[in-house]
Amino acid sequence: MTDLLDRARARVRAAGGRMTGQRRLILETLTALPAHPTAEEVHARAARRDSALNLSTVYRTLHWLEAEGLVEPRRFRGHGRHDHFDLAGAHGQHHFLCTKCQRVLEFDEPQVEAVARGYARRHAVKVHEASLVLYGLCAECAARRAPVRGGSA
Repeated sequence: MTDLLDRARARVRAAGGRMTGQRRLILETLTALPAHPTAEEVHARAARRDSALNLSTVYRTLHWLEAEGLVEPRRFRGHGRHDHFDLAGAHGQHHFLCTKCQRVLEFDEPQVEAVARGYARRHAVKVHEASLVLYGLCAECAARRAPVRGGSA
């Protein structure tokens, strides 16, 4: 957390601004939440400590952090305009989204990187990033949907 706060503080000062209490609270909250929080989730948690915090302040801060390369938005089909934010470079590139409970799980898959390298080689392009999103039911939701076997008729 300190690294993100220090980098954000340096960028704010370089732009002639200052690290406000609400910006600091948003940064602390962002790093305390599990991976992929939405602006709404950051706001809900941070507003417990500062009820005057507006959702628009959270959005502005997150988009500023994105512009500074300190966070990366993740957009998942079916989530409308709700971006999920992660610390830049802190998490894997590949994700599984449960279409029932909306849980996002990260995973690494070396084959995706191999495909990207092969594509770059065959088509003489430079691939900067590769990302894969799988959609389906997580183990818990799949188990709850499974038909009950046995029992009386």
